[in-house]
Amino acid sequence: MAEMSLGDGIDLLQRRAKIVKAMLVGGLVLVIPMLIGEIAELQGAISLDNADDVTSPDGLYASVLLANWLLLLATYVVFGMWIYRAAANVDAAMVPGFRYTPGWAVGWHFVPIANFYKPFDAMRQIWNASHGGGRELDRGAPLLVYWWGVWVLTGIASWLAFRHGLDPANAADARSALEAETFSSVLCLALYPLAWRLVDRITRAQGERLTSAQIFA
Repeated sequence: MAEMSLGDGIDLLQRRAKIVKAMLVGGLVLVIPMLIGEIAELQGAISLDNADDVTSPDGLYASVLLANWLLLLATYVVFGMWIYRAAANVDAAMVPGFRYTPGWAVGWHFVPIANFYKPFDAMRQIWNASHGGGRELDRGAPLLVYWWGVWVLTGIASWLAFRHGLDPANAADARSALEAETFSSVLCLALYPLAWRLVDRITRAQGERLTSAQIFA
């Protein structure tokens, strides 16, 4: 397959950004009723054990949970595709000092331990290269730091919820899982807007500044 030109790559990045941002807005819309349901479940007002009737509050809560997880999975996939293209554009622009292939800019998310810091470093380099950072690719913008910090905390909370909720030994474990998941939902209220802004800023920066003429000027 022929390599994509930088101009075509930026066009593709912009198209993917529109999809990612729409998904993030959808995720924010869904997480609000999901959080309300989780709080109600913690208080004993509703239960997934009574979700057979989809028109009941319990059934509606279960439907929101399912819709959220399906959208979350799709968002992960498309967000990964957006990261790949953003890194590929930096690579195509031949920015000096860029240390990541497009594949590893995404792949580090799946490597245990390293996924706590390598994806952030890759995104930081993408950010700075996209904003005309030249060789200074290791600077950290506040938006990046906030996004990554909330992302890591959300991931830890979701992991704890999965660990306690997969096969709870007792009611305390089940409640701990729900509390962790509720905390994850609260964090998502900040994570989705931060991710939306991150995608928007990098995409616009590449369209406005990431050109070979500027880099080699």
